[in-house]
Amino acid sequence: MNKKRLRQWMAPFATATLILNTGYGIWGGTDAVASQFAALSIAPAEVNNLTAAPLDTTRVNLSWTNPSDINFDHVKVIGVSNDVYVDNILSNSYTLSGLQPNTTYTFRVKTVGKSGSESQGNIIQTKTASVDAPVDKTPPGEVSGLTAANVGYNTFTVNYILPKDADLSQAIIYLNDKEVQRTTGTSYTFSGLIASTNYKVTVKTVDKSGNISGGVSIPVTTTALTVDTVPEVTGASVTSVNNYSATVSWTRPSGINTVSLYKDGQLVTDSTGTSYTFNNLSASQTYTFMIKSKRSTGALSSGVRLTATTNSTSSNSSEVSNLEVDSKSDTWIKITYDMPSQAEKVKIYVDGDYRGTTSSESYKITDLREGRWYEIRVTSINRSGRESSGVKISERADSYSYSSSSSSSSNYEKARDLMRIAENSLNASDWRSARDAISDLPSGTRKSDLLDRLEIIRNRAIGTSSSSTGTSSTTSTSGTASSNSNNAFSSYSTSFTLTPGSTSAYVDGRTTMMAQAPRVINGVTMVPLRFIGERVGYQVNYDKATKKIIMNRLTDGKQVVLQVKNSTLAVYELNNSRNYSTNITAPVIINGHTLVPLRVISELSGYQVNYNALSKQITITK
Repeated sequence: MNKKRLRQWMAPFATATLILNTGYGIWGGTDAVASQFAALSIAPAEVNNLTAAPLDTTRVNLSWTNPSDINFDHVKVIGVSNDVYVDNILSNSYTLSGLQPNTTYTFRVKTVGKSGSESQGNIIQTKTASVDAPVDKTPPGEVSGLTAANVGYNTFTVNYILPKDADLSQAIIYLNDKEVQRTTGTSYTFSGLIASTNYKVTVKTVDKSGNISGGVSIPVTTTALTVDTVPEVTGASVTSVNNYSATVSWTRPSGINTVSLYKDGQLVTDSTGTSYTFNNLSASQTYTFMIKSKRSTGALSSGVRLTATTNSTSSNSSEVSNLEVDSKSDTWIKITYDMPSQAEKVKIYVDGDYRGTTSSESYKITDLREGRWYEIRVTSINRSGRESSGVKISERADSYSYSSSSSSSSNYEKARDLMRIAENSLNASDWRSARDAISDLPSGTRKSDLLDRLEIIRNRAIGTSSSSTGTSSTTSTSGTASSNSNNAFSSYSTSFTLTPGSTSAYVDGRTTMMAQAPRVINGVTMVPLRFIGERVGYQVNYDKATKKIIMNRLTDGKQVVLQVKNSTLAVYELNNSRNYSTNITAPVIINGHTLVPLRVISELSGYQVNYNALSKQITITK
């Protein structure tokens, strides 16, 4: 066969399409996978165990073991001394046909990454059989002693003994009659399997002439998936409450020596006792406490929830009185007040930020911006160090921004521009600037429209309620509270690489540890919701009473609602006035962490999801 005919014969092998099945649908292809790894320009590792064997006078078989690199895509074969070129080989072997008898050929086998980067390649040489030479068509002997060990819910290892044939090349490992690996070793470990599932493992041998034995098979059944259910404390109650503290008590279950204590969703401490006093609370405020049993392994129970409202205090005796503005300029405001008899000093807060402490009955707040409205809060500190809830007053620094000569239209345009800046930045400072500008406008429809938009920005940028100290804004549902920054939202992650059974992940190319590994349950790949959800811009809240997971993304007004053991996923796109629902595999809770099917990730915000059956890896990209 001449070179031209050989190239024509090889052309159909130059392309192929890879379809990946995640267990719930079809995702991606070679083009989609390649686009996800475009940033990975480093060439993958070389193939291992490269062998070449003549099958007859015109055919040669090449076999190898593919590398485990996450950016590995396929293999290409190039003839060094002749015009042979085969690209996009996805298996572990390839047979070259149409060669000349009794001729030595040299081939270079390269690996190709998902971005198209190529390795240097391994070179191997072989010679086709002569016309008169006999061809070996006898397969090698079978392996012996094939057994399974270390069987778990998603993994097991097989061991075997290779035959003593002089021309033995390697063993071929099959799972449910599908080839997964070629190796010269005597054991192989399967991972990423499904719990409580029957598998068939087959091991065949292949010699240097490419002859393959019939194989030896054994059945292996993975173990059931067990979930550690930590028992709850009993007899939990609030035993005492005063103005600034609350005491709770409980009885630990058998085998539990430690409990974790939470206040409003935040971990306060671990305790080995049977009671605890939460101090430094604010008067007349309701708090939520959670008591979770904790094993020595760190596993937590779902928790027992308690609520308590601290006692109120008399404003005449504990708070400052007669709080008023004494004088002001465009950069400062001076306030005066009468301190209560039991107070030693007061603290000054401006827009929730601490400004200073003084024992004087006046305070000058400096470094202000002209024309800006400020909320000023003064709290008193008694001799025991207790801080009151505080008294508030609002005042605006003098402004020269809007002179009487400015036209109403010019003022409106400036207010509208400040509103657009606040909408784009979601920054509390920009929101206040827009608020002040709108306040100067005359009443009318245009002002009302801007005020409506101003309220939407306030809810998205700085929340709807303030904490007792005024330093943060929080939105929450029962069970868990999630806080937002008053300044801006963090940037989203754009790529994730996860492996079922492993707590190690790659987020935007950096190694990150997860508290709970992804799992394959009943053929569906389940991933930790909070780990991914928060990294794509969502607040993730869990309501223990209804077992609902409510996810809000403030930047685009999107809300996703799921429920444990419920197969309905609801999506609300507030900005588009659109909502819909779809069926999914129901979320589950494992070790205190909510796992959802991969499909949910794409529903969150249009991320692409792919599962590589060979590498057992999940890729999620924007």
